[in-house]
Amino acid sequence: MPKLHLMGLLSQRRKRFVSPDLLKAGPVLNFREGEMIIATYTSATRKMKFFSAYIREGLENGDAVIYGYPDEESGTIRAKLRENGIDVEKYEKDGTLLLRSVTEFYMPNGKLDFEKAFISATNQWTWAKKKGYRHTRNVEDLGDFSFINGQWQKWITDYWLDPRWDDPDVSEWVISKEPVGVVYDPFIMEIDAINVEHMTETQVTELLKAFGRGKLAPARFIDLLESMNSFSASIGLDHERLLGRNILLEYDPASDYEKVINDLAKECTANVEPIFVFTPNNSPLHKYLAEQPAIKFFLTSISTSNLTSASQNKVLLPAKSTSLILDALGRVLETYAHANVFFVFDILSELLTSREREETLIFLRYALDILSTKKTTGLFLLNSGANEPQLVSQIRGLFHNMLTYEKTGLKIVKIS
Repeated sequence: MPKLHLMGLLSQRRKRFVSPDLLKAGPVLNFREGEMIIATYTSATRKMKFFSAYIREGLENGDAVIYGYPDEESGTIRAKLRENGIDVEKYEKDGTLLLRSVTEFYMPNGKLDFEKAFISATNQWTWAKKKGYRHTRNVEDLGDFSFINGQWQKWITDYWLDPRWDDPDVSEWVISKEPVGVVYDPFIMEIDAINVEHMTETQVTELLKAFGRGKLAPARFIDLLESMNSFSASIGLDHERLLGRNILLEYDPASDYEKVINDLAKECTANVEPIFVFTPNNSPLHKYLAEQPAIKFFLTSISTSNLTSASQNKVLLPAKSTSLILDALGRVLETYAHANVFFVFDILSELLTSREREETLIFLRYALDILSTKKTTGLFLLNSGANEPQLVSQIRGLFHNMLTYEKTGLKIVKIS
């Protein structure tokens, strides 16, 4: 009987229920309009992979891009962008991509001039808007502030905290001031990056506090070094050794297990790799992660009978249709055939309550078989306390890597 169920699933998958239009390869980073990112890094990080993905995404989507880089990288920056798939000459020639060192921007006449830098930045935004670009994307890689002898405090006070950046009465780029900070024009998207390799932890903390005066919005902070291994390090691995694993995570629903998935999502973003989360539409996990634009959601719903696109990064699918779930999984792998892809399955408990036990186990075996490649990584969540011990034991037997998350935190049961 189980073999017949499996053959049924296989034959249904051949019918290809999922329209490829629903799973077109979208942007991996997918920053929000009007969003500002403060990124910290060291020489150990692969920052160009991250920056290039952001730049390439903008160029391919009709945005103007301005990239300011540390002076010591002037001889290599174009080659690095080409290595990451950007046609530098093409975009520089038509004015879509502007490359300049931070000294060229802040010291155009050999003398530090923040006033001229402010005027230059806003004029560039105005030009891009008049030209009809969808957004202007800035990457301001300040390095270790060597252009002002490491005195980042001067840059913060004289440039970053210039009231013209955040006063809606004098700036056309500021929509309003809110209790939590500034709301910027959606036309602006920006990454400000700092090399903190030679800073102490106290100095980094002081720097980040200075950026926000205690209330910086809508900016987000990303530590590229920490984020690149934020999940894998918690289980004794690095990112490269995490790839290709299927992991069972048994969790206590009263715990804050959602943080584990959040760490995995941050790691995927920092490594510029797509992550897909299968979870019920009304789940705590979806609620916790909903504001993360880089996550692609497949949301199961009892009120949905077909796959439906709910937004750019959300697809609704029927809760009980294992064939559609498997087909969606296959389509994703076809769409991102050359990328390392991450999946989170938060639907096992739902399937175990809505489908026959054996059918759910067959679905799980088949999903694990699909994901048995070096380029795919799967994290399967299970509320073990809601199921019979015998069934939980059967599920555990399918995994070589197992974790638990209870109120005391994450624990490693087995890592192959």
